Amino acid sequence: MLLHSPLAKILGRGALFLMIGATATGCGGCGDASLQCDADGENCFLCDGYGCRPVEPDIDTASSGGSGSAGPADPGQGGAGQGGAGQGGAGGAEAECDAELTTCPCDGDSACEDGTRCVDGLCIAACEFSYECGDGRVCVNGECAAGCSNAAPCAEPGTRCDRGVCVPDPANPECGDAAPCEGGAVCVDGACTTGCATHADCAPGEVCNAATGACMDDPSPQPGCGAKACAAQGQECMEDGYCHYPCENTRACQLIDSRFVGCEDGFCKTREEVAPECSLDEPCPDGESCISGKCL
Repeated sequence: MLLHSPLAKILGRGALFLMIGATATGCGGCGDASLQCDADGENCFLCDGYGCRPVEPDIDTASSGGSGSAGPADPGQGGAGQGGAGQGGAGGAEAECDAELTTCPCDGDSACEDGTRCVDGLCIAACEFSYECGDGRVCVNGECAAGCSNAAPCAEPGTRCDRGVCVPDPANPECGDAAPCEGGAVCVDGACTTGCATHADCAPGEVCNAATGACMDDPSPQPGCGAKACAAQGQECMEDGYCHYPCENTRACQLIDSRFVGCEDGFCKTREEVAPECSLDEPCPDGESCISGKCL
């Protein structure tokens, strides 16, 4: 399930339930051991080069390399907040995050590599339109998220439907201080999910979020369509790696679906695809989200 929610910007991060501070700089692929706890000094995880594991808050931090909490921290103090470079290692050296093993945190595109973008604090391959995300998913502010409607409500505990997107529901969390997760699961955004150190620890279709040490639905686009799958929908697998309705003119597109307004690049496009209202580089006004090229 999507636990690093793209709609955090809609609800406000302060309303989300996090057992690990959302600003933690992650553990997957980290170097020296460090202890990460929430703002109350509880819900602690010991992280080292092999990943993160839950520990009791009173663990001997002298041997763990630090006792950083999820808030602003001075360099060298082992804090995990965005304001501090320390990660609990010797001398406060900034931890390394291996993008091959986990989805790494970021504070700007300059921190990302291999063509990825910094989207909602993570380096990912950003989406632009919902068709890039696969069935039942939508593109929200550059990342793919679970979609929903009155006919298809959100299935995951601790979530609700907001503008066609499943988002954390602070009023009905699955977990929190009063209801901790069981079996070693991690509480993120009010939902229990599998803890992880690398992508290999997560289920198919999920990735390991180094910022939370928990698995999340892969927020990146999913190209790689097959001719047979596209043909079943009356579409073709185009050069961009997605299924589209092929066309020669706009009229042919409108006979397929009235929402199509143009035939470009050899396939039918909606109004938002022809002339997007917003994008990752041109975001919507405050209070609105860019959902498949439209401000909502």
